[in-house]
Amino acid sequence: MKKVKLLTIVLLTITLFACNSNNALEPTNKNNHVELTKISTNQAIDQHASNEAKELLSKYKEIIKVNAVNTEKELIATVEVRHQARLQLSEIRKKLKNKLVKNFPDYKVELSTDKKLVLEVEKAEKQIEENSYTSKELKKKVKELIELSREQT
Repeated sequence: MKKVKLLTIVLLTITLFACNSNNALEPTNKNNHVELTKISTNQAIDQHASNEAKELLSKYKEIIKVNAVNTEKELIATVEVRHQARLQLSEIRKKLKNKLVKNFPDYKVELSTDKKLVLEVEKAEKQIEENSYTSKELKKKVKELIELSREQT
C-alpha cells in the first residue's frame, strides 16, 4: 500500500513539473517554419531594419508569421501567435515589443498582433517589393498603420 501511494505521489509530481512551462517566450535556435518574407534591401526605401526585426521575432516558438516595414524613423511589425499561446497574448506582445525597442533604439517601434494589421503590413511589404511606393508614400502608409494599431489597442 505504501508503494502505491509513493508511486502515485512521484507520478503526480513529475506530471506537474512536466506541464509547467514558464519559458513560454524563450527564443529557439531552430527556425520552426515561421512564415516571413525578406524584402530586398536594394529598393529605394531601405528595409534592412524590418528584415532584422523579422529575423529576431521569428526565433520565438510561439510566432508563426512575422511581417514588418520601416521608414527612416519608424518600424511597424506584426506577428501571428500560435493558437495555444493566445492565452498569454498580452505578455507575449509586451515582451516582443520591449525586445524590438531594445534592438532598434533609433526607431519609433510599433508591434501588433491584430489580424487586420497583419494583412495590411503584408500588403505593404508586397508593394515595397514591387517598387510601388515612393519614400513619401511609404511614410504616409506606415503612419496610417501605426494610427490603426493604436486605435485597436
